[in-house]
Amino acid sequence: MIPDGAEPFKGKINQEITVTIEKEGVYGVKCTPHYGMGMVALIVAGEPVNVEEAKAVKHPGKAKKVFDELFAQAEAE
Repeated sequence: MIPDGAEPFKGKINQEITVTIEKEGVYGVKCTPHYGMGMVALIVAGEPVNVEEAKAVKHPGKAKKVFDELFAQAEAE
């Protein structure tokens, strides 16, 4: 769930991560061990150029519900 040409990022458990977003679009973020329990985030940088592609990604368990809510919030803003 990142724009075409954007650099993927991955943090390590129990360590902070700093990411510089250089491409406009929607970035889906998931906590690997807690992904199915809904520990996810959505970053919208500038214009959400890849929003339809990001929405089309399938998610397990509660992650689907949380991403649906985050997309709804982003669209309302």
